Amino acid sequence: MTVFDGRLSLQFVTHLANHYTVNRFVELAALARERGFERIWLNDNARYRSQVVVLSAIAARVPIGVGTAVLVPYFHHPIEVVDSLAALSELSEGREVGFGLARGSTTQTPQHVTMHRPLALVRELAVFVSRALAGERLVYGDFPVLCEHYRFNPAGRFELAFTPKSPVVIYSGGNGPRSLRMGGQVMEGLISSGTFIPMLRAGRLEGMLELAEAGARSVNPNKALRKMVELNVSVSRDRDAAMEFPKRQVAHSIPQWESLGFTPDEYARLGVERQRVLDLKDAFARGATIEEAAALVTEQMVLSYYVAGTPAEVADQVVELAGQAQEMGYDEIAFAKLGPDYEEAIEMLAESVVPRLNG
Repeated sequence: MTVFDGRLSLQFVTHLANHYTVNRFVELAALARERGFERIWLNDNARYRSQVVVLSAIAARVPIGVGTAVLVPYFHHPIEVVDSLAALSELSEGREVGFGLARGSTTQTPQHVTMHRPLALVRELAVFVSRALAGERLVYGDFPVLCEHYRFNPAGRFELAFTPKSPVVIYSGGNGPRSLRMGGQVMEGLISSGTFIPMLRAGRLEGMLELAEAGARSVNPNKALRKMVELNVSVSRDRDAAMEFPKRQVAHSIPQWESLGFTPDEYARLGVERQRVLDLKDAFARGATIEEAAALVTEQMVLSYYVAGTPAEVADQVVELAGQAQEMGYDEIAFAKLGPDYEEAIEMLAESVVPRLNG
């Protein structure tokens, strides 16, 4: 019996895989396509390889779908975003481009920029991109938050000078209540961006999906959102390496539980002591690097966010989680973060996990 009948993709994460060059990411994308994966998503971080450059390199050399999961608006100018997505659509030769969009990590992004009016900024950028890619002539003054933040001329106009060649689908990557509702209203899809496991186990995920779907229904009773889940995995024949690899990502993700108001019961369901999360939050507030903060992450904190371990440990857990994702209406699973050796992880997922998902 098929466990999951949607699209199976991969997410490459530049700050965890900083040892890979752009050319190596292209080679890994080619391997992913050979092993049957349909799309490569890439994250966005200051200090690391450019999201748009890496995705363009992949799209130019490998016939596989690409997507941003997610693009952080504070690191990019709206004109550059539209121009880049439209150019990327030419390289994609008809394959869908996924444009995941969210405000960015509340622990890392503030070290680089002031996150001014994030919800309004994301909403306006999503609308700006959607209308611009559709060929509309836009007046900058109709987007007051973009005007304020990026110093647009309110009387100026923007019209893309060429036509995109592939569909661009805009996905919301926000996890907070207002972000979920807004994403449902103005975007076409939803990304559960690395929070699927903790939100599912804490009992929050179903309510989060309903908020996004209610937002979609508020603008169109028949609007159906696309749903992609980043399923965090770290798989390796070396179990210690599989547990160590996720710690940098967990370090900056897990403090968000505090901003989401996790209760003592929810912490208990996840098996994590709240004080350890507060210690991480304090470390970032003092200016700790991601590498310094990662030293505070325990194995149980990793397992609250990841399916991690050897192929035998990972396979059964992924099958169970994929079945739950199917029941909740997800139509794409992106195996995210992957493990310390991407080539090894891609091969092991293709050999040990995908056949079981396909029945």
